[in-house]
Amino acid sequence: MTPWLPLYSSLRIFLDGMLSMMIVYALLSYFQQGKSIYWKYALYIGCMLVTFQLNDNDYSSANYAPGANYAVALIESIAFILYIRFAILLINIPSHDPFSHRLLQFMTLVLLGGTVLDTLLWEGGVSDDLRSGLYTVNRFVLAILALVVVPRIVRLRKPVISYFITGSSFFVTGCVLALCLNYVPALFTREPSNPFTFPVLYIQVGVVLEVLCFTLGLSRLNLQTEAEKQIMQAQLIEQLRENERKQEKLQRIRDDIARDLHDELGADLGGIGMLALSASRQVITRPDEVGSKLVLISQSSRRVVATMREIIWNLNSAHDTLQNMASRLEETARTHLAQQGIDLHLELPPRGTDGPLPAEYRRDLFLLFKEALHNLIRHSGAAQAYIRLSVEEVSANKTVITLAVHDNGRGFDPRAVGPGGNGLRSMYQRAASLDGTLQITAPVGGGTILIFRGPVDGITHRPLVYSELLPEIVN
Repeated sequence: MTPWLPLYSSLRIFLDGMLSMMIVYALLSYFQQGKSIYWKYALYIGCMLVTFQLNDNDYSSANYAPGANYAVALIESIAFILYIRFAILLINIPSHDPFSHRLLQFMTLVLLGGTVLDTLLWEGGVSDDLRSGLYTVNRFVLAILALVVVPRIVRLRKPVISYFITGSSFFVTGCVLALCLNYVPALFTREPSNPFTFPVLYIQVGVVLEVLCFTLGLSRLNLQTEAEKQIMQAQLIEQLRENERKQEKLQRIRDDIARDLHDELGADLGGIGMLALSASRQVITRPDEVGSKLVLISQSSRRVVATMREIIWNLNSAHDTLQNMASRLEETARTHLAQQGIDLHLELPPRGTDGPLPAEYRRDLFLLFKEALHNLIRHSGAAQAYIRLSVEEVSANKTVITLAVHDNGRGFDPRAVGPGGNGLRSMYQRAASLDGTLQITAPVGGGTILIFRGPVDGITHRPLVYSELLPEIVN
């Protein structure tokens, strides 16, 4: 007798108490959270407790053999099936490792097949020795399959897996030691004063250590779930804020459209109406003046059509590219400058340089250019105009677009314009809305140089292919 070892019955009561408390914890967790993993966990521990108690009763018989007790083998198989289901839920194996999931399903079939076979043999009165041998083979097959699954699960490197692997190692080790002890007569003496001569103690110690590890794993899983919920909530909040920003941008676009329609179309349409009314009254009384009125109506109508084209172009998503923007700038510049007899020198990005331009960005840049063009025509007295649109990669993550308008006119002093210069103020405001800078250099007699520089995303530079160069070569 070894005095320092506790009595088997006392140690069993202590271990049973620990497992009973874990059953209570699992059931309370289930009622609190409603997750099926907890009641399966509790039922698994309960089945193992019943198995341990039945094994204790069997140890008193002289012809004890592992697995010979049909009730013990049945309840133990149910416990192992619950254990497999618990492992699948804990690690979410189907999505992380489908092969391991199939192996675990095969282990479940091995348990079910062994239970059905054992039931048939037990009903047929087959000897306990044969049934015990089949039980041992069945359990060793399960242990081998577990040794195949465990390394695959380890490679998943999920936070909760370390707890599962450690707990499973304790459980499998306890089961293997218990099976081996049954076939070592020198150790399997079942002395009450030496608990380690009872095979069931190894299984129970393994289950207790496993349960402790699984409990820590469940706590880690809950923390991970809460962290994921917080991340999702943060993403949802950010999405809501982004939607609000988009709604604000949409509202600003609507306001801009309303302002453009009122400011640019309202006056012309009102003028057309007044001219038409005046012309209708003069058809009989002063027919010689009707022609001039019709010319004015025609000019105003063309301005309305041009303004509508600009508004529609700004809103059309099919034009949201740098190349379409460049084409629009070229068309506008050639149309307006040709009417004034001003020679145009134009430099645009090559066709291999392109990318998306948001509608709001494109609109503000175009209106800035249009205002600069109108100032050039109205105030510069220039004979030459130089316009350049270019894109430059200043770093790996930053691209800058540059719009330069230069003329050889009389120039002016921007400081002398004063607060009444709505056109200049509007251009500076649009440059600021594009997160860019606007520089105007206009020495008297030296022409005017206007340069806008601002960041833009999504512009790419790709080499032109031969089919794209062919039209230029032919021309």
